[in-house]
Amino acid sequence: MKEKVFVFGHRNPDTDSICSAIAYANLKNQSDDTYEYEAVALGKPNRETMHVLEMMGIPAPRIIEHLKPQVSDLQLDPVEYVYEKSSIKETLEKVIHLPGRTLPVAGPYNHLIGVVSITDLLPMYMYKDQQDFLKEAKTPFSNLLESMPVKRIHGEEPTGLIKGRIILFDDLIPGEQLTKDDIVFCNVETYVSGQLDDYHPGYLIMGNLRPEHGDVQASNGYTVYVTEQSVYSLIRMIHKTVPIQSVVRKQNLEYFSTYETLDDVRQNMATSRFRRFPVVDEQGYIAGTISRSNLMNASHKKAILVDHNEKGQSIPGIEEVSILEVIDHHRVADIQTIGPLYFRVEPVGCTSTIVANMYLEKGVSIEKKYAQIMLSAILSDTLIFKSPTCTDVDRKTALMLAEIAGLDPQSYGMAMIYAGSDLENVTPRSVLTTDMKRFMFGNKKVIISQSNTSDFDGFFKMYQEILVEMEKLVEAEEANLVVLLVTDIVVGGTELVAVGKDKWIADQGFDMDPSENSIFLAGVFSRKKQVVPKLMQAARL
Repeated sequence: MKEKVFVFGHRNPDTDSICSAIAYANLKNQSDDTYEYEAVALGKPNRETMHVLEMMGIPAPRIIEHLKPQVSDLQLDPVEYVYEKSSIKETLEKVIHLPGRTLPVAGPYNHLIGVVSITDLLPMYMYKDQQDFLKEAKTPFSNLLESMPVKRIHGEEPTGLIKGRIILFDDLIPGEQLTKDDIVFCNVETYVSGQLDDYHPGYLIMGNLRPEHGDVQASNGYTVYVTEQSVYSLIRMIHKTVPIQSVVRKQNLEYFSTYETLDDVRQNMATSRFRRFPVVDEQGYIAGTISRSNLMNASHKKAILVDHNEKGQSIPGIEEVSILEVIDHHRVADIQTIGPLYFRVEPVGCTSTIVANMYLEKGVSIEKKYAQIMLSAILSDTLIFKSPTCTDVDRKTALMLAEIAGLDPQSYGMAMIYAGSDLENVTPRSVLTTDMKRFMFGNKKVIISQSNTSDFDGFFKMYQEILVEMEKLVEAEEANLVVLLVTDIVVGGTELVAVGKDKWIADQGFDMDPSENSIFLAGVFSRKKQVVPKLMQAARL
């Protein structure tokens, strides 16, 4: 099975972030068979993106919360397990050679229900002289018969639990009454000589069978077994047939699940007296065992970043991920990597522009559905070529993709943006967080969100509620400044809204009135090129 590489864009993903991840994962799967590439998302796709995916029948990528090493990333030690009805003999044979001398115990459906160790079993292995100890231990007949090299020569095979006594012939009292559940052990010679004729047990197990005895005949009403083993050796085996259920430890059971992170595993192991632990999958089935030594061989998960290269915009714990590639069109920020990587950042308006041209470079044909989602990403990121970030490469690539998809970029782009920009039934919180990015301007934490809409009226109806949500975000994120850009390509500009203790940065950057929270910026469409640089410059003043 190939190792998986996760391909994903930034948090609060926009159309380019999702579509470039999907398209690039497809390209890698077609051009590189080293790994299996999966497009995933760090958040729920917005309405515009879902509209695009639904049109092409492409499922939204699954959402992941982290890529920290998990138990499932380890090479688990394979292990046999036993059941509560398993005998001491069977369990000892499995546990004796295992590191840690501990075995998982499974329930009827092979789910983990407990553990048993060699120290639990040893007291049970000691000789027991009570005749009904197998009955009291609720021992299955199968445990008894499977532990002895016996052959049935008469009667029916018993099933279920042992309900009678275990009796040696030499211990029988003359005239003693036996029941149909009692089990008698004797030598073949004792039986052949007729000494058992006055007794009527339920089951008879005869030892010391010799060739001179020929075929032993049994015409009585009980079940008869014979073996060449001595009665003494058979009796010694009996004590190994007791089921382990009475010593299975079920309380305060220490085990791990495959989805747990290794950080949590290390913390729990550090405070445990045990050396080896069962592992179960998400359904509770036993998957193997691990010990502290397994953690030494933990490997980092592998990922490709698209449409971002900034730690604050990426997945939590990105420093623990082995980054193989970065494909982006933003400024180079603060992502650090474990080893060398393929790093491709181009000054274009959209990551999907880069991805589409990589298809051409590798000679991989672009299917219609991938052409349409990459076209959608370019039209979204460049606001149908109106954004100052749009380049000739973006336009040329979009026209090439539009031809493959059989679409008119202008009419399709407007329909796509309208489908995702209607603010009816959209919450103020959603407007603020759908496309939200975090930045560090020196020592100041700044959050900048952008919402493309054709519904300015709807925006101003919820303006006061949006301000409240922005104040809450300032407090929750301990941000110095929160900025919301509401962009309408039809109106031809962006309403910039700013709150926070360092709102002066927005005031300086855009000549805002300190007493006001917003200003309309005609001709401003790009967060990356027209807003972030001015805010960064103002923060340095």
